[in-house]
Amino acid sequence: MFSADDYDKALDRLLPRGPIWRRTPGSVLDSILHAIALELARVDAQADRVLEEADPRTSFDLLQQWFTDWGIPSACLAALADPTLEEKRRELITKITSSRSLTAQFFRDVAETLGYEADIVTYSAFTVKDTADKALFGTEWNTAYAMGITVRASSEQRLFNTTWTVDQPLAVWGDRLFECLMRELVPAHVTAIFEYKGETR
Repeated sequence: MFSADDYDKALDRLLPRGPIWRRTPGSVLDSILHAIALELARVDAQADRVLEEADPRTSFDLLQQWFTDWGIPSACLAALADPTLEEKRRELITKITSSRSLTAQFFRDVAETLGYEADIVTYSAFTVKDTADKALFGTEWNTAYAMGITVRASSEQRLFNTTWTVDQPLAVWGDRLFECLMRELVPAHVTAIFEYKGETR
């Protein structure tokens, strides 16, 4: 990448010969050439950023165009009062890298993209062949379309207080954005159940 000084010297060497083209500091010709050199350096710098703008993880000038092309923010993110630029970027990267293979590894990868470490489990009835530490699920779980997402992360818990209305839950915890984005990816007939393994604060 060339600087404004590099372009200024190059323009000076390209001037025609003759007294009228003699460049003196502070003259009109000097000011014009210096202005052209600054613009050439600016364009050069922008051209150098093309690779960065082509990657949504580093894009800045074209980030809004990325959001428009991929429908960001989604209904999940729009539900937040004022989503930040980095929250929208995180959702964008999740959408781009999502292959929708609907495997356990796929959902683990999506969780990792969103900044979480997660395990994916399915549920079935407890039998005598199972280990003693398996949960005592009944036979109704054999036909239940449910997927457990165990997130290894701390979760802030807020308990019901007198300022809440009667239609609000007794406690609220978890990452609503993360859960909403994951629910958008699971098949329509599957219920996602989230469990946070970490210190609740």
